Amino acid sequence: MKPFLKLSMLTFLVTQTGIAQKFSDALISKGSEINFAKTQKRGIKKNNIVYYVENDLQTISAYKRKKLKWQTNVISVCGNPQKGNPEIRYIGYNSDKLLIVMGKHHFAEIDINCGTTRLVG
Repeated sequence: MKPFLKLSMLTFLVTQTGIAQKFSDALISKGSEINFAKTQKRGIKKNNIVYYVENDLQTISAYKRKKLKWQTNVISVCGNPQKGNPEIRYIGYNSDKLLIVMGKHHFAEIDINCGTTRLVG
């Protein structure tokens, strides 16, 4: 039983660390929205949590004190947009959710507490 417990703990630690990439503070905006067509910024910092769009432009990660809180691949959850590239174009912060635009006119919402993602149109 002990080897199984050790293996389980090791697996948990490995999967919780190293999944998400590290980010530069210079790429974090203090504002509430980012339009990737207009800026090189990649994340929004609100209430000591950074919501960061990873290099693949499909994944959003939430970091609290530089530790991964949750991560979601918006394109995998919502599917490829009908028009435009399968990548995030805009991210906006609302009091309880992130508003996402992907492709040309494909919209999603992400719960800021747990990362639950849903397609809204």
